[in-house]
Amino acid sequence: MPVERMRMRPWLEEQINSNTIPGLKWLNKEKKIFQIPWMHAARHGWDVEKDAPLFRNWAIHTGKHQPGIDKPDPKTWKANFRCAMNSLPDIEEVKDRSIKKGNNAFRVYRMLPLSERP
Repeated sequence: MPVERMRMRPWLEEQINSNTIPGLKWLNKEKKIFQIPWMHAARHGWDVEKDAPLFRNWAIHTGKHQPGIDKPDPKTWKANFRCAMNSLPDIEEVKDRSIKKGNNAFRVYRMLPLSERP
């Protein structure tokens, strides 16, 4: 019987708390505000190991990528991750705190408490 996969929010909290992905961190743990490194793949110096581990981990977790079997596809991993994030009713991007260009690009998100969920 297949192992049931975690939903994205608890999975993401686990990833943030693990401190294993550079740049993925809580900005305010009490308010559940966090940042995700979001460097554009066309940038000079972009590296799949350094700039795409969160997206790769999600692809592996969801079964969309099997290391050693499938060819790495960071563009698709990132697109799938972004779509999954955008579809969550209990996580919202804090757009005025995100920096989308440059060598240190990141996005800031907030996990909504039960009282604010739609």
